[in-house]
Amino acid sequence: MAGCRAIVCSPGITDLSSQRLTDQAEWDRVNTKIAQGWQSLGFRLFRDNVYLLSPASQDLEEQRGALRGRLAELGASWRTGTS
Repeated sequence: MAGCRAIVCSPGITDLSSQRLTDQAEWDRVNTKIAQGWQSLGFRLFRDNVYLLSPASQDLEEQRGALRGRLAELGASWRTGTS
């Protein structure tokens, strides 16, 4: 069967050139926020820091719809604020 069956990611910081995240607590906080962003798109924790998403997932379609709605609301609020 052709096609994509799963999308895998390991969310986190990849650019370590910045010295801003030398504190472990801050490092963990930032990585948690990144993982939450991926989860908001429908990715689910598989193990350790590996997240999976099925391209055929209903979660993905629902999240895309929710993101489109949030984008439309943001656009509407911007237009209202600049009128």
